[in-house]
Amino acid sequence: MKKLLSSLVLLSAFAFGCASAEVIGVVDFDKIVDNYTKVKTVTDEMSDKYSEIQRYTLDKEREYKKLSTPLERKNFEDTTARELSKKQEAYLKLKERKEKEIDSTIKSTIKQVALNNKMDMVVEKSVTFFGGVDITDQVIKALNNPVAKTTTTTPAAKPATK
Repeated sequence: MKKLLSSLVLLSAFAFGCASAEVIGVVDFDKIVDNYTKVKTVTDEMSDKYSEIQRYTLDKEREYKKLSTPLERKNFEDTTARELSKKQEAYLKLKERKEKEIDSTIKSTIKQVALNNKMDMVVEKSVTFFGGVDITDQVIKALNNPVAKTTTTTPAAKPATK
């Protein structure tokens, strides 16, 4: 659906904007995600958090085996289930927050690179049959080196007017 919508936006831009000399940028979003260093950092952090939950579960299983009465086991199961649920919920909330931060940062960086290059529009590369200026590498560079965000330009973009 996302690709279809992007294709329609691109086609309408061509249909209605042919008279003007629009500069359209393209980005490979998957390549950006694969090469954004913060994604690896967050992935490692989330992996560590998930491992903590697994260790907690294994520890609780060992403790459970040491219990002797059905009442002790039932109380232990109830307590452990509540604690595990809280840990899993916290993990999922953190994961969602981190994903939103990364997505927001990527999108704002794409916008900034496009503005710096005087681009009228940026679309996902996978929905582009031909044309467009690929700014993927510039976006990756800007993400991994925040100082580069304000100095990125491309010769294929419109020249700056003074």
